[in-house]
Amino acid sequence: MSVLSNQKSAACHRKFIFRWCSLVFLCLAGLGSLGQSVSAADEWKLIPYRGLKYVSAANVKNFYRFTAIEEKGKKLIFKSPNLVMEWEINSQAIFINKVKFVLSFPVIKPTHRSIVSVVDLAKLIDPVLRPSYIQHTSKFDTVVIDAGHGAHDSGAVGLLGYEKNYCLDTALRLEKALKKRGFKTHMTRRTDRFLTLSQRVQVANSIKNSIFISVHYNSSDNRLANGIETYALAPQGTVSTNGGRASGFRKGNNRDGENIALATAVHAMAMHRMGVEDRGVKRARFNVLTGINKPAVLFEGGFVTHSGDAQRINGVEYREKLANTIADAIVGFRKAVGGKKR
Repeated sequence: MSVLSNQKSAACHRKFIFRWCSLVFLCLAGLGSLGQSVSAADEWKLIPYRGLKYVSAANVKNFYRFTAIEEKGKKLIFKSPNLVMEWEINSQAIFINKVKFVLSFPVIKPTHRSIVSVVDLAKLIDPVLRPSYIQHTSKFDTVVIDAGHGAHDSGAVGLLGYEKNYCLDTALRLEKALKKRGFKTHMTRRTDRFLTLSQRVQVANSIKNSIFISVHYNSSDNRLANGIETYALAPQGTVSTNGGRASGFRKGNNRDGENIALATAVHAMAMHRMGVEDRGVKRARFNVLTGINKPAVLFEGGFVTHSGDAQRINGVEYREKLANTIADAIVGFRKAVGGKKR
């Protein structure tokens, strides 16, 4: 492929991602590109299968007013003028305008119909496609910023530095960026000090009218692992993306819709601006997210163990850009869910 073709392709992709950010998180028309609101006639038709409830791809298409579903092998592509959603049979990964999300349960096709779990429909797909429909949203004017690790807890040991230092520097830059945008902020730490995870949760829960973001950088024994991923708390009865046991008794923080909308706002904006590998919006039961009583996410800004990511992360320009990207995403999230304190 020619250089010109590559440039055109990259430009189209950037425009596609920009549409996603504007469409979903500025929430200009409720259903965005899906047009008119859903009518009462468009009901969910539940399909029980092996102890779970599902809905069909056709039901999803009709409810959200997609204009078509295109099937390509194991892939289902839902299309509207400015919105494309892609599923793959037997996979938990879906893509909405090229941004990756990881479902709690795979899309399956046990008979002639492709189906998705009601849990994923209610806890991921609907709040991402319709953030303004999330019920009982929190009004906030403050962001609690948690710089991961600290003091003797260095976090990941990278090729060029310690995770704890990158986290603190990014968090302090995020604080400045948010204040410029009119937010109040509260830092769990602003020096090289240690806090337990429960202390961080206690700090977050003590700040009224706030949301919470924990800033981290990633590591792996696989030196090829790279890119950005963003985590929201796993919903009740589901497992973490990276494994673990499901528990029907763990209720999380009862902010599932806001959690995934906040994670999507941050992650989509990072994909639009940072030019790195998309590892997806994921779910986890990290202790720092469990027990928090407000919208909360954990953001992994890249791998300190990957040569390319490490070079970027070690640069002041990358951390400054990342801080401004997260701040702009929080502005978009607040507009999308109507979460401004009055």
